[in-house]
Amino acid sequence: MGRFEEILGTIRQAAEDDASWPDMLTRLADYLGGVEATLGGGAPGSLPQMLSPRTNPAEIERYFTTFHDRNMLMRDMMGRPAGAVVVDESMPQFADFQREAFYNEWCVPQGYNRALGVRLSTSTGWHGALMINASGSIESDQVARFEAILPSLMRTLEINKLIGQFRGLARSSLDVLELSGQGAITLDSRGMLLDCNDSANRLFEDGRLRQRHGRISCEDPAANRHLARLITLCLQAADHTSGGRMQIVTPQGVLGVHCAPYPGGLLYPAGRRPAVIIMISDPQGRLNRRLAGLQRRCGLTAAEVALALALVETGSRKAAAQERGVSDATARAQLTSIFDKTGVRKQTELMRLLLAED
Repeated sequence: MGRFEEILGTIRQAAEDDASWPDMLTRLADYLGGVEATLGGGAPGSLPQMLSPRTNPAEIERYFTTFHDRNMLMRDMMGRPAGAVVVDESMPQFADFQREAFYNEWCVPQGYNRALGVRLSTSTGWHGALMINASGSIESDQVARFEAILPSLMRTLEINKLIGQFRGLARSSLDVLELSGQGAITLDSRGMLLDCNDSANRLFEDGRLRQRHGRISCEDPAANRHLARLITLCLQAADHTSGGRMQIVTPQGVLGVHCAPYPGGLLYPAGRRPAVIIMISDPQGRLNRRLAGLQRRCGLTAAEVALALALVETGSRKAAAQERGVSDATARAQLTSIFDKTGVRKQTELMRLLLAED
């Protein structure tokens, strides 16, 4: 494989893998005979970011705090058409730029004496520039090599930003379900775990759900087979008719599980495309969290929390007292204390407080 094909492969890999961008930029700088390759930019309304793998992070911070607004070269670059490669020495103000503090105090000490670059933009609203910094003058063969790989670079950036946008949308779905008190998990087209929200993560942490090598399962064999069957149905027929509901019985309470194809999943770029969403209701867990919150805010004792939980389970004070192994008089006194601390006056009001949706 030649160097051209090798750098193209490295660039294409970066489309779906954010972690590979520093290595890709480093290889790109080497391929073009540069010292550093820097990608900087951002979406409207967001703070600009700069990925410059060989530059000391302290120098990147100094750039933004001291020199960003004084970078004449970047201002000129951002006024050029997107995709047009520009060499610094061709810019009318380059002689003035060489007299600037930014050039002499930031660029030269790092060996960034010359540069070529290109303004870039994507359909997601991201705008920025890619700069190749070199120690000496930019030669015509460097420009030619840069122009040859630029279409692949632009496609990679476009795909990467699109994937980032879609991942954000998928993450928003999980966050919305978190606000409603539901656990949520997304799976890819192989049925492998993509992402989950905090409520679902708690189910993994306490063992009510399991995740091994990306596969979701539960302890009960029959329930586990049922869950696997629902996931398979979603993968085989990606429409509203597939998937289904089930319950998973655990020592900590019953989980309600709904498996469905991920809405609009086929619109996402391939790779880590969400294909299935699993939504999980955990009434017992929600009740326990609400009781824990009341205990912290209102100063409920452990006995009062236990009585409140028994009231939910049994529906009456006397039955709750019997379940707790205390007298009805003790339960009445504890319930009165709960009323005083929480500000409710009736048992029905307490039930509404405890069972309200998050």
